[in-house]
Formats: sequence, C-alpha cells, structure tokens
Amino acid sequence: MRRAERGFFPIMRPKSSPADSQGATMRIGFIGLGQMGRAMAQRLLDTGHEVIAWNRSPGPTQALAEHGAAIAARIDQTLAAEVVISMLADDEAVQAIWIDQGLGERLPPACLHLNMASIGLDLARRLGQEHAARGNAYVAAPVFGRPQAAAKGELDIVAGGAAQGLERCTPLFQALGRRWFNVGSDPQQANIVKIARNFMLAAIVESLGEAFALVEKNGVAPQAFLDIVTGTSMNAPALKNYGRMMLQRPAEPTFPLRLGLKDVELALAAGRLSDVPLPTAALLREQHLAAIAHGYGDKDWAELGNWIAQCAGLMRA
Repeated sequence: MRRAERGFFPIMRPKSSPADSQGATMRIGFIGLGQMGRAMAQRLLDTGHEVIAWNRSPGPTQALAEHGAAIAARIDQTLAAEVVISMLADDEAVQAIWIDQGLGERLPPACLHLNMASIGLDLARRLGQEHAARGNAYVAAPVFGRPQAAAKGELDIVAGGAAQGLERCTPLFQALGRRWFNVGSDPQQANIVKIARNFMLAAIVESLGEAFALVEKNGVAPQAFLDIVTGTSMNAPALKNYGRMMLQRPAEPTFPLRLGLKDVELALAAGRLSDVPLPTAALLREQHLAAIAHGYGDKDWAELGNWIAQCAGLMRA
C-alpha cells in the first residue's frame, strides 16, 4: 500500500525561488494586510512576484507601495491577477469583504482564489460550496507561523483543493513556506487541520503555564524546568518557543491572546458541527476569557501562562 493510500501526504520542500522552479513569476492580488498579511505580501515582492494589494485601512498599503506593490483603489481590482490571496483576520472579515461584496461572483475564470486565513469550519464549507457552484478555482491554505517566519519564507502551509489548483499555487507556497502539506482535494480539509492544530497549541500553552506555576511554587525555576523537559523526551519547538516567551515576555505581541481565544472558539464550533466533544477546549475558553477580563487580551498569547502564575499567587517581573 502506498503512503498516500494510508492517509499520508508528501511534504513539499521549496527551492531557492519561484523563478528557479517555474521559470516565471506571477501577478498576485492580495487582500488583507494585517501583521501576517504584510509580511507575506512583502515576501512575495522579495521573491520577484508582482503584487496588487488592497486593505481596509490605507496605512499598510502605503508602506507596501514603497517596496514595489501596486495599490488597488477598489477591492475588485485585485482580481486582475493569476491568483488572489485573502489573508483576513477572522470569519466576520471574510464574510464582509469576500462574500457580502460578491467577489466570488466577479472572480474571472483565469483567477484562482487562495484563502490563507484561519476560518471556521462552517464558513470554510460555505466558501467552498459557493466557489464550486460558480466553477471558480479555489484553494484553502492556512499557515503555521508568526510574521517573522512569513518575512523569511519559513511558514508551514497546509493546503487543500483540486490538484490543478494546488499546482498553480506551488510557486507561492515555495516563496512563503519552508514546506507545504497536501491534505486533500476538499479545501475545507485544510481549514479543519489548522483548527485542530491550533486547539492543540492552546492546550500546550495552558499546560505549560500550569506546569511552570506548579514547579515555581515549589522552589524550582521555570527556566530550569523548561530546559529539562525540552532537553529530554519533550523536545518540541512549541514548548521551547512558548516557554521562552512566557518567561521573557516580549514587549510587542505578534499574536494577541484574544486571537488565541478565537482559535479555541473555532475548535468548539467545529466540534459541534462534527459531533465531536471537546471538553478541553471548553476549559481553555474559560481560561482565555478570564485572562482577557483581567487585561491580558492584547498581550501575547504566551502571557496566558503569566495569568495562570498570577492566579497561583506568583508575581513575575
């Protein structure tokens, strides 16, 4: 039995640039220039692609224009491209910008919609159905990583869609990611993988914060504990990175805690749609809400660990 038949999909590793593998660059429409979107659009420019960008507020577009991007006066001008990427903040933004404005109805046959945002399962299904009904080319490809990784082309990308669509997107995956995963022909399969993975990450952040508080209350330095667990059988990048951020507390958050709550709520909603109980996600939601109520919402997601420490009576500098 081949690996693909057992449910495994190949990891596609990038070459040095899109031009190396495809012989040409692409014209890309880009919708949504938050922290991640800006870094991704800049990376596409840096690797030789042509970008026409649109954002609801003008500030990010002006900064990107200084680096060679064309700026769309109207959102539908981004559709004059081979691929239009949407990287919007949440379901409400996707609904308001992509669906309510009827962009799917105006998508030219030559243009593929590549949705790289994290969205809920219900919206993922509706978006896929709407594109299929109109015969649009559509791929969902949410990403793992923070803006710093996007700027260096080191994202991990999970993609779902028809084989022809994935092939068209491969130069972009190569520019933006260190690897990408083909999880199936239905775009929503990529979205559910992202939802499930982020739910696991929320559980890691919570458990790490609880463990830190437990050892610290008993006289063990959290950094020493982190060095031990990541130097033995739990040598995982997520533990190393979030443990470091909990203890070093970066001044500028790149992923606010309130967005972590959004990811937990996406998991709970997907569980309801799929008839899968997620009791851990329910607990995580309560923890996030409590932290937000005490002023942690705009701090980095890793600060959940310091909220836990505060609840335990620990005061960290």
